[in-house]
Amino acid sequence: MELTGVILDSESYKIDNDQLISLLKLGEETLIERQVKEMKKVCNEVILVTNNPYVYLPMFGNSIRIITDYFKGAGTLSGMHAALSLAKNQSLWLVTSDMPFLRSDVVTSMVELKNNSGVQLIAPEWNGNLQLYHGVYDRSCLDVTKELVENNQVGLMKILEKVSFKVMNLDGLSDQTIRDHMSYSFRIRNCEDYQKVLQLRKYHAY
Repeated sequence: MELTGVILDSESYKIDNDQLISLLKLGEETLIERQVKEMKKVCNEVILVTNNPYVYLPMFGNSIRIITDYFKGAGTLSGMHAALSLAKNQSLWLVTSDMPFLRSDVVTSMVELKNNSGVQLIAPEWNGNLQLYHGVYDRSCLDVTKELVENNQVGLMKILEKVSFKVMNLDGLSDQTIRDHMSYSFRIRNCEDYQKVLQLRKYHAY
């Protein structure tokens, strides 16, 4: 599929002892290795946006594209702007490096909706909550992200005021095991969250 998977990494995504969440082990793999593997099921390009490329180059080499922010200190929108600038494809699947439950199958449905509707963003909805991560964005969002960053409006939700979008409810498309415990948008923020994920892995295959 002509789709670019984008993983936004941040130095703030750490837990105890400055452990990068992206490098936490989930079985034999790190979280970010699992993310890349899941993205490659449907993406012909994967981009990691990070200001610490030296951490990931030994792990991935040239198997993915590793880039850095153009605008420093502007958070998610800065990383998004960099990815939109350099992506080879028109559609981008956007996640953060602390999300353990990526699902490529639902993204296929989201890309189809985007292509059929012509909107710039498909925003997933989970249990009535809009989630802009795990969303599918069009490259035409580039100018909007640049404008927001330059005006110091760095909250991702601001993009909804500037682009055309459709909401896609993922409740009915989700895996029952994960739906009963956590959502696609679940992000590991601390050790307790990490233990929850490990327990889910222990008792349920995913």
